[in-house]
Amino acid sequence: MDADLYRADESARRLVLYRGSDYPLTIEDLQRLRERGVSRLFIESDRRDDYQQYLRKMVFESDSESSLPVSARTEALGAVVRDILQNAFAGGDANETIQSAHELGTLTANILSEDTFAASDLSRVLSHDYATFTHSANVAFYAGVLAKHLGYSKEDIQQITTGGLIHDLGKLEIDDKILSKPARLDEREFREIKRHPTLGFIQVAERSDVTCGQLMMVYQHHERLDGGGYPVGVTANEIHPWAKICTVVDVFEALTSHRPYRTPMAKARAIELMQRDLGTAFDPEIFACWEEITRNCWHN
Repeated sequence: MDADLYRADESARRLVLYRGSDYPLTIEDLQRLRERGVSRLFIESDRRDDYQQYLRKMVFESDSESSLPVSARTEALGAVVRDILQNAFAGGDANETIQSAHELGTLTANILSEDTFAASDLSRVLSHDYATFTHSANVAFYAGVLAKHLGYSKEDIQQITTGGLIHDLGKLEIDDKILSKPARLDEREFREIKRHPTLGFIQVAERSDVTCGQLMMVYQHHERLDGGGYPVGVTANEIHPWAKICTVVDVFEALTSHRPYRTPMAKARAIELMQRDLGTAFDPEIFACWEEITRNCWHN
Protein backbone atom coordinates (compact mmCIF):
# COMPACT_ATOMS: atom_id res chain seq x y z
CA MET A 1 0.00 0.00 0.00
CA ASP A 2 1.32 3.48 -0.88
CA ALA A 3 1.02 5.69 2.18
CA ASP A 4 3.29 7.87 4.29
CA LEU A 5 4.20 6.17 7.57
CA TYR A 6 4.71 8.04 10.84
CA ARG A 7 6.17 7.06 14.19
CA ALA A 8 5.63 8.56 17.61
CA ASP A 9 8.28 10.93 18.89
CA GLU A 10 7.80 10.51 22.63
CA SER A 11 10.18 13.33 23.55
CA ALA A 12 8.22 15.85 21.50
CA ARG A 13 4.88 14.10 21.95
CA ARG A 14 4.11 14.25 18.26
CA LEU A 15 4.21 12.10 15.13
CA VAL A 16 7.14 12.37 12.76
CA LEU A 17 7.52 11.01 9.24
CA TYR A 18 9.25 7.63 9.26
CA ARG A 19 8.94 6.50 5.65
CA GLY A 20 7.45 8.22 2.59
CA SER A 21 4.92 6.47 0.38
CA ASP A 22 7.49 6.12 -2.42
CA TYR A 23 9.89 4.15 -0.21
CA PRO A 24 8.75 0.55 0.36
CA LEU A 25 8.68 -0.96 3.83
CA THR A 26 10.28 -4.39 4.16
CA ILE A 27 10.01 -7.19 6.71
CA GLU A 28 13.61 -6.38 7.72
CA ASP A 29 12.56 -2.79 8.45
CA LEU A 30 9.79 -4.03 10.74
CA GLN A 31 12.21 -6.32 12.55
CA ARG A 32 14.60 -3.45 13.19
CA LEU A 33 11.75 -1.32 14.50
CA ARG A 34 10.72 -4.07 16.93
CA GLU A 35 14.33 -4.40 18.12
CA ARG A 36 14.24 -0.67 18.91
CA GLY A 37 11.01 -1.11 20.84
CA VAL A 38 8.80 0.52 18.19
CA SER A 39 5.56 -1.46 17.94
CA ARG A 40 3.34 1.03 16.12
CA LEU A 41 3.42 3.09 12.96
CA PHE A 42 0.71 5.53 11.92
CA ILE A 43 -0.92 6.66 8.69
CA GLU A 44 -3.07 9.69 7.97
CA SER A 45 -6.68 9.20 9.02
CA ASP A 46 -8.06 9.71 5.51
CA ARG A 47 -6.11 6.62 4.37
CA ARG A 48 -7.76 4.30 6.89
CA ASP A 49 -10.15 2.67 4.41
CA ASP A 50 -7.31 2.11 1.94
CA TYR A 51 -5.28 0.50 4.71
CA GLN A 52 -8.11 -1.84 5.68
CA GLN A 53 -8.53 -2.92 2.07
CA TYR A 54 -4.79 -3.56 1.86
CA LEU A 55 -4.96 -5.75 4.97
CA ARG A 56 -7.92 -7.68 3.57
CA LYS A 57 -5.95 -8.40 0.40
CA MET A 58 -3.11 -9.78 2.51
CA VAL A 59 -5.47 -12.01 4.49
CA PHE A 60 -7.29 -13.40 1.46
CA GLU A 61 -4.05 -14.56 -0.19
CA SER A 62 -3.18 -18.22 0.29
CA ASP A 63 0.26 -19.31 1.40
CA SER A 64 1.15 -20.34 -2.17
CA GLU A 65 0.07 -16.97 -3.60
CA SER A 66 1.71 -14.67 -1.08
CA SER A 67 5.32 -13.55 -0.82
CA LEU A 68 4.65 -12.54 2.78
CA PRO A 69 5.34 -14.95 5.66
CA VAL A 70 2.29 -16.39 7.40
CA SER A 71 3.24 -14.44 10.54
CA ALA A 72 2.69 -11.14 8.65
CA ARG A 73 -0.65 -12.30 7.27
CA THR A 74 -1.67 -13.48 10.75
CA GLU A 75 -0.95 -10.01 12.06
CA ALA A 76 -3.05 -8.50 9.26
CA LEU A 77 -5.81 -10.97 10.10
CA GLY A 78 -5.97 -9.67 13.67
CA ALA A 79 -6.47 -6.10 12.49
CA VAL A 80 -9.12 -7.12 9.95
CA VAL A 81 -11.08 -9.21 12.45
CA ARG A 82 -11.11 -6.45 15.06
CA ASP A 83 -12.12 -3.80 12.53
CA ILE A 84 -15.02 -5.79 11.05
CA LEU A 85 -16.18 -7.11 14.41
CA GLN A 86 -16.02 -3.67 16.01
CA ASN A 87 -18.27 -2.22 13.31
CA ALA A 88 -20.68 -5.14 13.58
CA PHE A 89 -20.91 -4.95 17.38
CA ALA A 90 -21.22 -1.16 17.32
CA GLY A 91 -24.21 -1.47 14.99
CA GLY A 92 -25.92 -3.78 17.47
CA ASP A 93 -27.22 -5.91 14.61
CA ALA A 94 -27.00 -9.62 15.47
CA ASN A 95 -27.62 -10.64 11.86
CA GLU A 96 -24.73 -8.51 10.55
CA THR A 97 -22.48 -9.77 13.35
CA ILE A 98 -23.20 -13.42 12.53
CA GLN A 99 -22.65 -12.88 8.81
CA SER A 100 -19.34 -11.14 9.53
CA ALA A 101 -18.35 -13.95 11.90
CA HIS A 102 -18.83 -16.57 9.19
CA GLU A 103 -16.51 -14.69 6.81
CA LEU A 104 -13.93 -14.04 9.50
CA GLY A 105 -14.08 -17.60 10.80
CA THR A 106 -13.27 -18.92 7.35
CA LEU A 107 -10.35 -16.51 6.89
CA THR A 108 -8.98 -17.39 10.31
CA ALA A 109 -9.27 -21.15 9.78
CA ASN A 110 -7.49 -20.85 6.42
CA ILE A 111 -4.47 -19.23 8.05
CA LEU A 112 -4.48 -21.42 11.18
CA SER A 113 -4.54 -24.53 9.00
CA GLU A 114 -1.48 -23.60 6.94
CA ASP A 115 1.58 -25.75 7.57
CA THR A 116 3.79 -22.75 8.35
CA PHE A 117 1.43 -21.26 10.94
CA ALA A 118 2.74 -21.26 14.52
CA ALA A 119 0.65 -20.44 17.58
CA SER A 120 3.40 -18.04 18.66
CA ASP A 121 2.43 -15.86 15.68
CA LEU A 122 -0.63 -14.81 17.68
CA SER A 123 1.51 -12.85 20.13
CA ARG A 124 1.50 -9.79 17.85
CA VAL A 125 -2.14 -10.25 16.83
CA LEU A 126 -4.02 -10.11 20.09
CA SER A 127 -5.29 -6.90 21.60
CA HIS A 128 -6.06 -6.81 25.30
CA ASP A 129 -8.55 -4.10 26.09
CA TYR A 130 -11.93 -4.96 27.64
CA ALA A 131 -14.19 -4.21 24.66
CA THR A 132 -16.58 -7.05 23.89
CA PHE A 133 -15.50 -7.24 20.24
CA THR A 134 -11.82 -7.48 21.24
CA HIS A 135 -12.55 -10.23 23.76
CA SER A 136 -14.57 -12.11 21.15
CA ALA A 137 -11.79 -11.84 18.57
CA ASN A 138 -9.19 -13.12 21.04
CA VAL A 139 -11.42 -16.00 22.16
CA ALA A 140 -11.95 -16.96 18.52
CA PHE A 141 -8.21 -17.01 17.77
CA TYR A 142 -7.48 -19.02 20.92
CA ALA A 143 -10.33 -21.45 20.24
CA GLY A 144 -9.12 -22.03 16.68
CA VAL A 145 -5.56 -22.72 17.80
CA LEU A 146 -6.76 -25.05 20.56
CA ALA A 147 -9.07 -26.90 18.16
CA LYS A 148 -6.18 -27.37 15.72
CA HIS A 149 -3.95 -28.85 18.44
CA LEU A 150 -6.79 -31.12 19.59
CA GLY A 151 -6.88 -32.58 16.08
CA TYR A 152 -10.08 -31.08 14.70
CA SER A 153 -10.55 -30.84 10.93
CA LYS A 154 -10.19 -27.57 9.03
CA GLU A 155 -13.98 -27.39 8.64
CA ASP A 156 -14.47 -27.83 12.39
CA ILE A 157 -11.77 -25.23 13.13
CA GLN A 158 -13.67 -22.78 10.92
CA GLN A 159 -16.92 -23.46 12.74
CA ILE A 160 -15.31 -23.31 16.17
CA THR A 161 -13.57 -20.02 15.32
CA THR A 162 -16.88 -18.59 14.12
CA GLY A 163 -18.52 -19.79 17.33
CA GLY A 164 -15.85 -17.97 19.32
CA LEU A 165 -16.59 -14.74 17.45
CA ILE A 166 -20.30 -14.91 18.37
CA HIS A 167 -20.08 -16.57 21.80
CA ASP A 168 -20.83 -13.26 23.58
CA LEU A 169 -23.50 -12.13 21.13
CA GLY A 170 -25.99 -11.76 23.98
CA LYS A 171 -23.93 -8.91 25.43
CA LEU A 172 -25.27 -6.70 22.63
CA GLU A 173 -28.43 -6.50 24.76
CA ILE A 174 -26.62 -5.69 28.02
CA ASP A 175 -26.26 -2.06 29.11
CA ASP A 176 -22.76 -0.86 28.22
CA LYS A 177 -22.55 0.90 31.59
CA ILE A 178 -22.52 -2.54 33.19
CA LEU A 179 -20.10 -4.05 30.68
CA SER A 180 -17.58 -1.24 31.16
CA LYS A 181 -18.16 -0.49 34.84
CA PRO A 182 -14.77 0.46 36.40
CA ALA A 183 -15.45 -1.58 39.54
CA ARG A 184 -16.72 -5.01 40.47
CA LEU A 185 -20.35 -5.65 39.66
CA ASP A 186 -22.95 -5.66 42.41
CA GLU A 187 -25.41 -8.54 42.72
CA ARG A 188 -28.06 -6.97 40.47
CA GLU A 189 -25.53 -6.15 37.76
CA PHE A 190 -24.06 -9.63 37.88
CA ARG A 191 -27.53 -11.14 37.47
CA GLU A 192 -27.93 -8.98 34.39
CA ILE A 193 -24.58 -10.12 32.97
CA LYS A 194 -25.52 -13.75 33.57
CA ARG A 195 -28.42 -13.31 31.15
CA HIS A 196 -26.14 -12.96 28.12
CA PRO A 197 -25.82 -16.70 27.25
CA THR A 198 -29.62 -17.00 27.19
CA LEU A 199 -30.01 -13.77 25.23
CA GLY A 200 -27.46 -14.99 22.70
CA PHE A 201 -29.16 -18.37 22.48
CA ILE A 202 -32.47 -16.71 21.66
CA GLN A 203 -30.82 -14.67 18.90
CA VAL A 204 -29.28 -17.66 17.11
CA ALA A 205 -31.39 -20.69 18.07
CA GLU A 206 -33.56 -20.69 14.95
CA ARG A 207 -30.89 -19.70 12.44
CA SER A 208 -30.04 -22.27 9.80
CA ASP A 209 -26.50 -20.88 9.43
CA VAL A 210 -25.54 -21.59 13.06
CA THR A 211 -24.61 -25.19 13.86
CA CYS A 212 -25.49 -27.03 17.06
CA GLY A 213 -21.90 -26.79 18.26
CA GLN A 214 -21.79 -23.04 17.69
CA LEU A 215 -25.14 -22.63 19.42
CA MET A 216 -23.78 -24.46 22.46
CA MET A 217 -20.66 -22.27 22.48
CA VAL A 218 -23.02 -19.31 22.82
CA TYR A 219 -25.25 -20.97 25.41
CA GLN A 220 -22.87 -23.11 27.49
CA HIS A 221 -19.56 -21.25 27.71
CA HIS A 222 -20.23 -20.36 31.36
CA GLU A 223 -21.33 -23.86 32.38
CA ARG A 224 -19.07 -25.99 34.62
CA LEU A 225 -18.41 -29.71 34.67
CA ASP A 226 -19.63 -29.91 38.27
CA GLY A 227 -22.97 -28.24 37.47
CA GLY A 228 -22.08 -24.98 39.20
CA GLY A 229 -22.21 -22.79 36.10
CA TYR A 230 -24.94 -20.85 34.35
CA PRO A 231 -27.46 -20.34 32.79
CA VAL A 232 -28.77 -23.88 33.45
CA GLY A 233 -26.23 -25.68 35.62
CA VAL A 234 -25.74 -28.69 33.34
CA THR A 235 -22.93 -31.13 34.12
CA ALA A 236 -20.00 -32.61 32.18
CA ASN A 237 -21.72 -35.02 29.81
CA GLU A 238 -24.37 -32.44 28.91
CA ILE A 239 -21.85 -29.80 27.84
CA HIS A 240 -20.89 -29.78 24.16
CA PRO A 241 -17.15 -30.35 23.49
CA TRP A 242 -16.92 -27.05 21.59
CA ALA A 243 -18.42 -25.23 24.58
CA LYS A 244 -15.75 -26.84 26.78
CA ILE A 245 -13.08 -25.44 24.44
CA CYS A 246 -14.74 -22.02 24.60
CA THR A 247 -14.89 -22.14 28.41
CA VAL A 248 -11.14 -22.68 28.75
CA VAL A 249 -10.06 -19.95 26.36
CA ASP A 250 -12.80 -17.54 27.49
CA VAL A 251 -11.59 -17.61 31.10
CA PHE A 252 -7.93 -17.47 30.05
CA GLU A 253 -8.57 -14.47 27.82
CA ALA A 254 -10.51 -12.67 30.55
CA LEU A 255 -7.74 -13.21 33.11
CA THR A 256 -4.93 -12.05 30.79
CA SER A 257 -6.63 -8.93 29.38
CA HIS A 258 -7.41 -5.53 30.83
CA ARG A 259 -10.65 -5.16 32.70
CA PRO A 260 -12.15 -1.89 33.92
CA TYR A 261 -11.43 -2.89 37.53
CA ARG A 262 -8.04 -4.68 37.25
CA THR A 263 -4.85 -5.08 35.26
CA PRO A 264 -4.12 -8.17 33.15
CA MET A 265 -2.66 -11.27 34.77
CA ALA A 266 0.53 -12.91 33.49
CA LYS A 267 -0.28 -15.94 31.35
CA ALA A 268 1.61 -18.35 33.58
CA ARG A 269 -0.25 -17.04 36.61
CA ALA A 270 -3.59 -17.40 34.80
CA ILE A 271 -2.83 -21.06 34.02
CA GLU A 272 -1.85 -21.64 37.64
CA LEU A 273 -5.08 -20.08 38.86
CA MET A 274 -7.22 -22.05 36.40
CA GLN A 275 -5.62 -25.33 37.52
CA ARG A 276 -7.54 -24.98 40.78
CA ASP A 277 -10.76 -25.60 38.84
CA LEU A 278 -9.42 -28.48 36.78
CA GLY A 279 -12.07 -31.19 36.58
CA THR A 280 -14.70 -29.01 38.20
CA ALA A 281 -14.92 -26.13 35.72
CA PHE A 282 -12.50 -27.17 32.95
CA ASP A 283 -12.22 -30.40 30.99
CA PRO A 284 -8.83 -31.94 31.97
CA GLU A 285 -7.84 -33.07 28.45
CA ILE A 286 -8.75 -29.75 26.83
CA PHE A 287 -7.06 -27.76 29.58
CA ALA A 288 -3.89 -29.88 29.38
CA CYS A 289 -3.66 -29.15 25.67
CA TRP A 290 -4.13 -25.42 26.26
CA GLU A 291 -1.55 -25.43 29.05
CA GLU A 292 0.97 -27.02 26.68
CA ILE A 293 0.23 -24.44 23.98
CA THR A 294 0.74 -21.52 26.37
CA ARG A 295 3.89 -23.02 27.84
CA ASN A 296 5.48 -23.56 24.42
CA CYS A 297 4.34 -20.33 22.77
CA TRP A 298 4.10 -17.65 25.47
CA HIS A 299 6.48 -17.38 28.35
CA ASN A 300 5.04 -14.69 30.61
